[in-house]
Amino acid sequence: MTWLHYLLEANIYLAVFYGGYCLFLNRETHYNLNRVYLLLSCVLSFVLPVIQIGALKPTEKVQEITLVSSPTNSATVPPDAADYITWDNALWAVYIVGISVLALLLVIKLFKLVNLTTSGKRLIDNKYKLVDIEDADTAFSFFNYLFIGTKTSASDIIIRHELVHIRQKHSFDIVFIEVIKIINWFNPVIYLLQISLKTVHEYIADEQTAAYETDALAYSSFLVNNAYGLNGSSITHSFFNYNLLKKRIIMLNQQRSGNLARLKYLVAVPICAGMLCASTLAFSKNYAFIDLVPKTAKSTLTSAKTATADTSNRKMRTRATTSKGYAYDETGYLINNKTDFRVIITDKNGDQKEFYKSKAKPAELAMLKEKYGYSFPKMMIYPKLPPPPPMPAGAQPDMDKMPPPPPPAPPKHGAKNLRLAPPPPPTPPAEGADVNRTPPPPPPAPPVMSRDINKMPPPPPVPPVGSEDINRMPPPPPVPPVSSKDMVEMPAVSEPGIAPIAPKPAKILKLKPVSATLYPKVTGLKPIKLKLKPISATLYPKPAPAVSPAEATPEVN
Repeated sequence: MTWLHYLLEANIYLAVFYGGYCLFLNRETHYNLNRVYLLLSCVLSFVLPVIQIGALKPTEKVQEITLVSSPTNSATVPPDAADYITWDNALWAVYIVGISVLALLLVIKLFKLVNLTTSGKRLIDNKYKLVDIEDADTAFSFFNYLFIGTKTSASDIIIRHELVHIRQKHSFDIVFIEVIKIINWFNPVIYLLQISLKTVHEYIADEQTAAYETDALAYSSFLVNNAYGLNGSSITHSFFNYNLLKKRIIMLNQQRSGNLARLKYLVAVPICAGMLCASTLAFSKNYAFIDLVPKTAKSTLTSAKTATADTSNRKMRTRATTSKGYAYDETGYLINNKTDFRVIITDKNGDQKEFYKSKAKPAELAMLKEKYGYSFPKMMIYPKLPPPPPMPAGAQPDMDKMPPPPPPAPPKHGAKNLRLAPPPPPTPPAEGADVNRTPPPPPPAPPVMSRDINKMPPPPPVPPVGSEDINRMPPPPPVPPVSSKDMVEMPAVSEPGIAPIAPKPAKILKLKPVSATLYPKVTGLKPIKLKLKPISATLYPKPAPAVSPAEATPEVN
């Protein structure tokens, strides 16, 4: 539907320009400026739609999205011939019919004029060709040809009038308007604009022809007396035009416009600026090729920040070519958590067709696939990555396809329970020594790590101890006897109802200082001397079980 949007926008501009002419310029006597305004209105109406102001265009919010394919089980529906007739195709067919009819009428009119040029003709001023039409009361001109009937009276004034049309090249304007009318045949404004342009042409010819007469009133009388001649073709300038006679006489006798009235033609500038801004904001403008004020880097940065904050509307865009050679512009949307796709396919003749996945019928989907080789993507657009589907019951994960476990964490420095002695403090320098010349102390030894213990060499083997080594060891010192004076009597414990038993005296032991020498089993090492301090101990005898007085018996020493 891009072509329809373009035509709609162009015809809106044409109507606005013509409305400005009717309001401000229609009564002015600057006829040449009126002619230029009407011609430029037709040109600008088709140029402005392809121009935009990028700074005013709404910012497209771009954000990273996640695309997840979703399988569809939709069955293919066979296309029906009736389903191919859409509104787009129907409008296009009607538009082509209108263009064909008007183009055919234009060709017929041109063919008739060509046939008239084959009759007798003579030159005027060695530039223009005068064609006499036998037994006719008519007068009209087309490009360099001036057609006049043999029954026309006062032909000199009429020829002078038609030569103005030829010198001013008014026929180019008429043919140009005919082409615009063929394109915009559905717009009634173009027919009104064509009448206004022909009227301006007559004003110009009357103004210059009346200059050769005594006054404008005499020429006005001539127009009234010769108002009932035959009209020529619609693509020519006919002198006998009864519909324009009243306007021509009024404008001949109207007061000329001053120079300040020329400022009224500047009304076209705000009209152009206003319609350009409105079209940039109101229309999608995907057919705009010229950007007058593109966006700056600052506005781009702002739009990026806005896109980061927006989470409701997302958009993805793809431009490529189908397998059958048709260029397409695919756009995916996420609006209110609903996914939709739009595609604009460019035909071989440059026409563009627009389709939506949510609105397309099965017949349109089949037509897209068969004719253009395009299919809508089977995917969904999510604001975040959806969770994976649950594993079916009874299924076990494939251990071969599972990722390997992560590598173990590097070991910590040092063993957990290993306590390293702090390095020794540096030796203070001697008195009087030169500190500057004294070399620095060596760095402390690196701490022994738990992994370094396994790298240490094993200790040397211990040689077996022979019998001769045992004899070489000195005998242990003798233990001194304990005397009775070292013993302390233990008090007796009596309980009610139980006869006391004579306690055994406690024995007190006192050990004298003992020194011993330990000889290692490995030869070559120095013996280790041990010194034991004096130790005193008290030995208590084991108490006998308590007995009754009747069972008590004297203890035998």
